[in-house]
Amino acid sequence: MPADFEQMSSRRNATVGAFRAAAASRAADAPMLLDGWHLVEDARRAHLALTLVAVASSRLEADASLAALTSAIARQGARVLSVTDGVMDAISPVSSPSGIVALAERPAITLDDVLARPPRLVIGLVDLQDPGNVGGVIRTADAAGASGVVAAGQCADPYGWKALRGAMGGTFRVPVARASDPAAVVTHARAAGLTIVATAAGDGAPPWTMNLTQPTLVLIGGEGGGLPTAVVAAADETLSIPMPGGAESLNAAAAAAVVIYESVRQRRGDDTPAAPWPVR
Repeated sequence: MPADFEQMSSRRNATVGAFRAAAASRAADAPMLLDGWHLVEDARRAHLALTLVAVASSRLEADASLAALTSAIARQGARVLSVTDGVMDAISPVSSPSGIVALAERPAITLDDVLARPPRLVIGLVDLQDPGNVGGVIRTADAAGASGVVAAGQCADPYGWKALRGAMGGTFRVPVARASDPAAVVTHARAAGLTIVATAAGDGAPPWTMNLTQPTLVLIGGEGGGLPTAVVAAADETLSIPMPGGAESLNAAAAAAVVIYESVRQRRGDDTPAAPWPVR
C-alpha cells in the first residue's frame, strides 16, 4: 500500500459527510461524485480536477490496476484516502460499492460551447427527471459523435452520480450544459443557426423523412407528459417516431437514440429509405 495514502477507519469522519453532500447536491458549483474505476479513470483521462479520492484498502491490496490508478491520481496532486470497507459503505451511494469513489470539479460548459461545436447536432432535454435516462442520452450522444447535450428546465442533474454512471464516461467526452429556461435555449439555438426539432407523440413527421444533416437542436421531453406545449409550438418542425406495435411511447433515452442515429445515417450519405414498416 502506498505510504502517502492517508488511512481512515471512522464513519464519523467529516470527509464521509463531504462525499454524502456531493452525492445529494445539484448546485452548479458542487463537486461531482464519481463511483467506480472506469468513471474515475475516464475523468482522469479527460484532465478533470480530481480533488479527493477514497479507495477501499481491501481492494487496493488485491487489485493492481486500482493501485496503479490511485497512485497516478496521487501523483497529480489529489488527496487519496485508504479506507475500511465500513467507511466505503458509508461513502459510496451504491448498494454494492466498487471500491473507489472520487470527488471532481464539474466541467465549465456553457450553452454557447455546445451550440458551436461540430457537427452541430445538439440534444436538448427538457424536464427529463430520470437520471438514468439523462445518462443514457449522453452515452448515445457520445457514441454517435453528437455535438453535445443541454439539460433544461426540471431535468435531473447530468452531473449527478446516477446520471454519470448511466453515461458511462460520456459526460467527460461530450460537452453537457445546464439551462434553466427551455424557451431561452430554443431562442439561443435558433440565433446560432440551428433548426429546432421537437419530438412528440402523434402526427409529426417520421425521422427518416426529415433533413437531419443540417445544424439541428433535437428536443426530447420528460417521461410523463413529453415536451411542454409552448416548446413544441416554438419549434421549426415536429418529429414523431411511429409505433406500429402496442406500445404508446418509448422512454426518452430510446427515443433520443432513434433520432440521433437517423441523423448519423443521413450525415454518412446513406440512401434515404422508404418507411421500414407500415405506419399507422
